[in-house]
Amino acid sequence: MDEYAGRVLADRYRLPRPPADEFELVETRAFDTYSGQEVLVRQVLLPEVVTAEVAGDDRGYGDQDALSDSARRALEAARSAAAIPDHPRLVQVFDIFIEGGSLWIASELVSARPLAALLADRPLDAYRAAEVASDVLTALRALHAYGWTHRNVTASTVLVCDDGRAMLAGLAAGAAQEALCGYDPVPQHIQVLAGGGLSGAGEDQSWHGPESALEQERARQNRITVIGAVTERWAPEQAHEVHENWRLSPPVGPAADLWALGSLLFRTVQGHPPFPEESAAELVQMVCAEPPAFAEECGALRPIVESLLRPDPEERPEAEELGGWLRSLIRSAPEPDLGLDMVQVPTDPAKLPIVRRKGELVRRRRRKAAAEADAAGMQHRRHARGKQARVTKTKREQVRRSEMRQEQIHQEQEVVYRKPPRGGDEAPRKLGVRLLIAVLVVLAAVVAYAVLVMPGNSNTSDNGAKGGDRTVPAEVSGGHSGSKKPTPTPTPTKAPTTAATSAPPTPTKAPTSAPPDLGSDFVMRTDSAGFTVAVHTGWQRTGKNGQGQVRYSGSDLQLTVVPGRDKVSDHGSDPLAYQLEEPELAAFRGSSWSAASGLHTLDLRGHNAAEGEYSYRDANDTQIYALNLAVIVDGAYHVVVVSGPDARRADVQRAFDKAVETYAAS
Repeated sequence: MDEYAGRVLADRYRLPRPPADEFELVETRAFDTYSGQEVLVRQVLLPEVVTAEVAGDDRGYGDQDALSDSARRALEAARSAAAIPDHPRLVQVFDIFIEGGSLWIASELVSARPLAALLADRPLDAYRAAEVASDVLTALRALHAYGWTHRNVTASTVLVCDDGRAMLAGLAAGAAQEALCGYDPVPQHIQVLAGGGLSGAGEDQSWHGPESALEQERARQNRITVIGAVTERWAPEQAHEVHENWRLSPPVGPAADLWALGSLLFRTVQGHPPFPEESAAELVQMVCAEPPAFAEECGALRPIVESLLRPDPEERPEAEELGGWLRSLIRSAPEPDLGLDMVQVPTDPAKLPIVRRKGELVRRRRRKAAAEADAAGMQHRRHARGKQARVTKTKREQVRRSEMRQEQIHQEQEVVYRKPPRGGDEAPRKLGVRLLIAVLVVLAAVVAYAVLVMPGNSNTSDNGAKGGDRTVPAEVSGGHSGSKKPTPTPTPTKAPTTAATSAPPTPTKAPTSAPPDLGSDFVMRTDSAGFTVAVHTGWQRTGKNGQGQVRYSGSDLQLTVVPGRDKVSDHGSDPLAYQLEEPELAAFRGSSWSAASGLHTLDLRGHNAAEGEYSYRDANDTQIYALNLAVIVDGAYHVVVVSGPDARRADVQRAFDKAVETYAAS
C-alpha cells in the first residue's frame, strides 16, 4: 500500500504517487480497494463544457445529467464495448466512470509489454510477427462475430505476454474516442436491443452518427485532431473526404481492422510505418492519394502485407483466408539458430569417441594418483624402496598390457566401421543413374508429343481473334465485368482439297453462336417495346412508364430496361459520361450515402458500352446494390439496370449477367 499513495478515483482505485516531473496521466497501474487486486486505469480526456453555476446545485462531472451530448455518448459507447463477453485474446474491462473531466477505464492488469515497447528495441522477424498477428486476428474475429469493429488496433494496444501469446486491448477507449469525434461505433443491433438509443439521452434517442455531409466532414476533422498521426487508425475508408451528395468510400467495417493489422505488420517487421507520420492532416491525404511504401523487407510476409494494405476494402482478404495464410507461414518457420555453443555430433562412425568401461576409467585415475605420489617422493623410507620399485614395475607392466589391449580393440572397431559392405556404394549409384535416365526419357516423350500432336500457335491465334461476342479490353479487365468469360465461337474446319476447288466459292452465311444456357430459373422474354432479354422465372412485367422504362420485378429484385430513349446526338457518344446523368441513377445521386466502383468501358458484341456498380440508400434507408449497363445501338442508348438489397449481391450479379448476355434490340 505504500506504493499506491497517490490520488483515489471513484473512492475505490488508489493510484501511485507520480514523479515530480510527470503531470499528465494517460495510463497507469492502480490498486482496487474493493477487490484487493491491481488493475490498469486509462484516461480519456473529455471536452470542457462551461455551464452556469446554480446555488445549491452539487452536480459535477460524475452526474450524467451534467454531461454534454458527446461525453454522454462516449460513456455509453465505452460501456457497450465493455459488455462484450470475455475472450482469451481480449483484455477484460472491469469498470468505466467519469471523474474530474475525464473518462476512466479500469481493466485487468496483464503480465505483458506493449508491442511498441518491443519495437523500440528492435523489429521482429517475419515469423514472430506472423505469430503475433495470428493472435490479434483471433481477437478481431471474436469482435466481428458480435458485430463490432475495433478501430483501435495499434502497437500500443497489442500486448505481448511473457509466455509469448498476444492480447488485444483498447476497444472501450477506441469506442469512446470515436463517439467524441461524432461517429457511432456501437452496432445498430445492440442499440435496438438496448431500447433504440442511449439511455437518458433525451432527444438523441435516434442518433446513429453524422447524417448530413457537413456533420460527416466535421466528424472527420475532429478525428484528425483526436486520433492524430497513427497509420493503423486511418484506413482509406476512414480518411476519404466527404462530398456533398455522395461518398467514394464505403462504411467502416471489419475491413478497416484488417487494414490496421497489415499496417501493424509492416511496422513490426520493417521498423517504420508504411506512411510518414509527421502530420496527421498530411497522413490522411497520403492514405487516400498515394500507395504505401514497398514491403521489401517483410520477407515471407510481403504478399500478406500488400494484400491487407489495398485501398479498396472489397479487395482485401477475408479474416478466415488471412488466418490460413498466417498458419501456413508459422508452420514453415525454420528452426531457431542456437549459436556457436552447440557441438555438432560427427556422423562418421570412425570418428566417434571410444567408449570405455567404468573400471578402466577407475584404473586410469588410480594410476595417475600413483604417478603423482611417486613424483612427489611421498615414501622416503629406505627399506621400502625395493618394495615400491617392485610395485611400480608391476603396475607399469599392467598399464602397458591394458593399453595394448585397448589399442587392439580400437583397431578392430576401425576395421569394422570403415570396411563398407560389398557393393554398398555401387548399388545407390546405379539406382540414381537409372532414375535419371528414366526421367530424361519421359521428358523427351513429352516434348515430342507437344511438337507433333498439339495444335500450333496459328490456330490458337485465329481462335483468339474470333472470340466471343462480348470482349473486354485488357486495361479494364480488373473491373466489374472482368469475371465474365466471352462466349467461344466454334472454329471452322477445312474441307478436304478436291479438283472442284478451282470453282468460285459459294457465299455462305456466318455461323451464329449457340443460344446461352439459361438454366431452369431464367426464360427469354420478347418485349413489345422492341427488345429481347433473359428474365428470371416468375418475374412480372410492370409496363412501360412515362420515362420509357420497362420493369420486371420479383423477390426483392428489379430489372429495368430502357430501349433507345436517349439519342447520342443529344447526350454525346461516351457511355461512361452518360451514366453520370442517366435518369435511372437519380436515386444514387440523391442518396445521403453512396459509392460507385468498377466504372469502365467495353465492347459489347461490336457496340460501344459502359458498366458500373453502385451502392446507395433509398428513401426507406435501405442499402441498395445496383449494376448498370449503357450500350449504344443505332445511335441511341439502351440501358439495362438490375438492383436489389445489398445483402443479395450474388443474385443481382447473376440476373445482370444473364440480362447482358442475352439482351438484343429488335
